Amino acid sequence: MPRRKQWLFRWSSLKSLLIFALVGPVIFAETSGPGYRSDAASDVVECGITTARIALREGGAERQMSEQLSDRELEVAAAYVDGQTYKEIARHLKIAPSTVRTHLRTVYRKLGVTSRMELLSALSPTGDSASTSRDDADLIAELSLELDEAMRRERVLARVLRIISQQGHDLPSVIAAVLDHTLELCEAEFGILFEYCGGLRFRAQQSRNIPERFAAWLTDQGAFSVDADTGLGRVATRLSTVNIADVRAEDIYQSGAPLRIATADLGKARSFVAIPMMSGTRLLGVFTIYRTRVHPFQDRSLELAQLFADQAAIAIENARLKATLDHSDIPPEPAAASVPPLLAVLPFRAADETDEDAHRLGRQVAAGLSMELASHPLFRVINQTSSFSPRLKDQSVLQCAEYLGARFVASGSVRSLGAGRYRMSLDLHEAGRPAAIYQDILTYDNTGTSGLLESLILRLCAAIGTRTERSFLAAAKARGDRSPHALDQFLLGLEHHHAHHEAGYFKARQHFQNAVTLDPGFARAEAALAITYVREWFWNSDTTELLDIAETHARKALSLDAEDAWSLTASGVVALYKRCHSEANTSFDLALGRAPYDAYVVSRAGLGRFYNGDFEDAVSLFQRAVTLDPLHADRQLGMLGHAYLHLGRYDEALTALKAVQEPLQWELAWTAACQALAGDNGHEQTTRSYRKQFGQSAQSYRVQTRPFKNEADMRRLDAAMRKAGLH
Repeated sequence: MPRRKQWLFRWSSLKSLLIFALVGPVIFAETSGPGYRSDAASDVVECGITTARIALREGGAERQMSEQLSDRELEVAAAYVDGQTYKEIARHLKIAPSTVRTHLRTVYRKLGVTSRMELLSALSPTGDSASTSRDDADLIAELSLELDEAMRRERVLARVLRIISQQGHDLPSVIAAVLDHTLELCEAEFGILFEYCGGLRFRAQQSRNIPERFAAWLTDQGAFSVDADTGLGRVATRLSTVNIADVRAEDIYQSGAPLRIATADLGKARSFVAIPMMSGTRLLGVFTIYRTRVHPFQDRSLELAQLFADQAAIAIENARLKATLDHSDIPPEPAAASVPPLLAVLPFRAADETDEDAHRLGRQVAAGLSMELASHPLFRVINQTSSFSPRLKDQSVLQCAEYLGARFVASGSVRSLGAGRYRMSLDLHEAGRPAAIYQDILTYDNTGTSGLLESLILRLCAAIGTRTERSFLAAAKARGDRSPHALDQFLLGLEHHHAHHEAGYFKARQHFQNAVTLDPGFARAEAALAITYVREWFWNSDTTELLDIAETHARKALSLDAEDAWSLTASGVVALYKRCHSEANTSFDLALGRAPYDAYVVSRAGLGRFYNGDFEDAVSLFQRAVTLDPLHADRQLGMLGHAYLHLGRYDEALTALKAVQEPLQWELAWTAACQALAGDNGHEQTTRSYRKQFGQSAQSYRVQTRPFKNEADMRRLDAAMRKAGLH
């Protein structure tokens, strides 16, 4: 087919898909839902086959024998246009749902249709089918089925979210709906939500479609203990998804573990997946779905099941929090503790298995990463002896995560580019999620691995730290401002802290105070309280007693945990603004030694170097902080620009300052000063913007409030502000 005709054909077909995307949900929304069941499924299928045969005969659809539909294809097509789901068709015809999809793809190609509506038309007596090339027909058939499935998933997810929002007070109804929809979309026969009771004890809280004998057994057990090697046991110890291809094929079935025997013999289960339901780092329960045939859950099913497990966890926590708040005589739950996730670093493989140098470099880099990250506060690194085990050689990354009990797995590959140069890829995976959550590529020349390790460490810390912070913060927000968890209050306070405006610090202080009230030993919350008073002083520099209050909180934080990097950093910040530079630098150095990859610690150490006059060191530390915390890079970019300004590197200063997405008043002032020093007349417009945005209270920039150690640095900045008209 000529290229132009191919494109015209594809556009015409895609238009049909778009029309169906608008019309299809209205027509089929009721008949494709999980509650739909045909009481006369057999009669409907037989009737559909007869109608389809008449259509092919009377509609003049003369085809070669090889292109006619088989009896099984007619059965599947007739049931599908009647509104039955893959699962319902599979149950009636006693085939797998994936086989139903394969048959439908063949039907779409043979008949040249692009939607369920066109298939209905082709099977009716007036049907007419367009002829296409085989390749185009395959493409359109695949796209059409993908669209059908995507729309169905979106409808189901929308229904679940609506149920959670409207019936959140009725937890049993919410969980029942979540289980129903999960079974439908993941093509599973039954599902159970297990409540975690601590240790290795569980209770079956709710189930759907479970065989009666298995249900009776679980009821009789009540809260029961499980072996560590069962699916539930592995979830409890590793806090990651467990995907079992065949429950009868594992040794634990042969050894007679009660839960495994009951699952296989009473539940008739063969393949199943168990997904942890987490609240921050706390295990609430396990979401399990089962197939009664050996058909392991693949990536798409796992993603959907994980999504619904997350929704179930949110519903459970919302219900629990509501019960706590509604009954004031019930004491709050103990403060949640931040448990760093486990990280496994696997040997980086050689892209060319015969390249011994690449193989050696890959193992050397992975070993270096493991050792360098061993004391990192954001995660715990699994022992190299385990992650380098020969048993993992032929395992996938997700299999390695399950075997090692890791939440995160770092891996990669090394490819030689010749002349001692290598290209190294870095992949970061999270347990239970098929796609990598972070990927990067670096080029390396064979002059030593220290620079390469530093780059890899920075990237890994940023990716894991960002992921962990988002996860914890999302859970905190779901529980709301009145959460009884100290960690939640601390994280909500940090969110206001990052806003960097005057009102934000007062809101942050309230959350930090709540965290300290809930957990009097929470050193980091005490340190954060100290910073809020420093910030209030920063906005109201005449109120000197604010720094004394900050110092009291900083000292208390150190008394609670003298080794905590944030407590040391807060002490350094207070000392800095009290112009005790030597004391501040000592605190910053100690904190940096304990947490060299914590963005906040690194940035405050940079601040200490800056006001000490060590601008080159400050630039290096601010650049490092930007890399480590891309979510909150604005303030580090601002200080980076400020440091470049003092070094006279105005182009670099302006590049950094203009990269700030939401500039604060002093960052606009630095930009105007830098433009003025560089001879850029744009400084006049920046100065006008500064005054217009911040009003009468910010008509001048008060250089004297900045704690410069050297008078010459303060005079230099003051002269720059005068030149910009901000004095």
